Amino acid sequence: MGRGGGVLDLRSALIKSLPARPLAPVLSKLSAKQPRQLALPLVLATLGLIGAGWWLSHWGVEETDNAQVESHLVEIASRVSGSVATVAVQDNQLVHRGDLLVSLDPRDAAAKLQQALADLEEARRQAVALQVQTRASLSGSVASADQAAADEAVARAELDRSRADLQRLQILVNQGGISRQELDRARASYRQAQGQLTRSQASAMQAQASRRQVGVEQQKAAAAQARIQQAQAAVAAARLQLAYQRILAPGEGRIGSLTAEPGRQVQPGQPLMTLVAPHPWVEANFKETQLEALRPGQAAEVSIDAFPGRAFRGHVVSVAPAAGSRFALLPPDNATGNFTKVVQRVTARIALDSIPSDLEQRLVPGLSATVRVHRL
Repeated sequence: MGRGGGVLDLRSALIKSLPARPLAPVLSKLSAKQPRQLALPLVLATLGLIGAGWWLSHWGVEETDNAQVESHLVEIASRVSGSVATVAVQDNQLVHRGDLLVSLDPRDAAAKLQQALADLEEARRQAVALQVQTRASLSGSVASADQAAADEAVARAELDRSRADLQRLQILVNQGGISRQELDRARASYRQAQGQLTRSQASAMQAQASRRQVGVEQQKAAAAQARIQQAQAAVAAARLQLAYQRILAPGEGRIGSLTAEPGRQVQPGQPLMTLVAPHPWVEANFKETQLEALRPGQAAEVSIDAFPGRAFRGHVVSVAPAAGSRFALLPPDNATGNFTKVVQRVTARIALDSIPSDLEQRLVPGLSATVRVHRL
């Protein structure tokens, strides 16, 4: 036991006496090789996970960053010429339907309305006078016609009586029963009856002419009624001109590009400001190679550059009936010049399903956006 114990002590002493330097390079080589062998599989696995995530996120999705926010922009213009009296709004102000925007000087329009009202009153009075005159003329012509008819009947009866008396006296004269003087007196009575008949016939013709004159006066009365309608239309137009002196908001929105100033002379159709309507949408321009995957009703995700990290949900409302180049002022014509094929863009309208309340006033037209549309 004592000898064995001594041998062990000797071995321990020898091991402790050995230098440690030869072992250091070996250990360092082992520690350097192990991370290098593990790093390559880790990198490959990470790249695989990234690729799988990208593929899963883009599978069945059409994406474009050629998109922007749009809204209805209504140019507010005057419908009449005039001078701006007051401007009731300011830039960026929120207005509602019927709110006063601009008022023009109403004095000229008010004077024209008074003139139109005076013309209408004159036309009414003239129409009343013509109606009274027409009724009086009609009554007089009817009475004249009746009197002429009665006079003609009396004249015919007197003519028949005088003719019969003349014939009898002629027989008596031939027989010598009366004198020639009585015959001459009967002949004169006959001629007088003829003249009376002629006069009554002329009176009847004059009565007919009076009836025709009544018809002319009735046409004049009808023309007077037409002048009343014309004057009423002039009054209505003057009232409209007076109402146009107050320019009201056609709907809800915010005011932009305000150019109206008090004292400025404006002309019909001259823009005074722009009304930006609420409820914007997004117009996304997809490549023609993506058109086959677009359908109305597809879900869409919208990211707006002005609000990073905020996602908006929406859906495809419609797809444009032609490429954007067809709606350009000067559409390209591939049949002229050298041809270079360019990928065309087709616009899809994306409706935003909901807009956060804190972004309703900040989501303005013209902002850049990125749209991702999921296939159905």
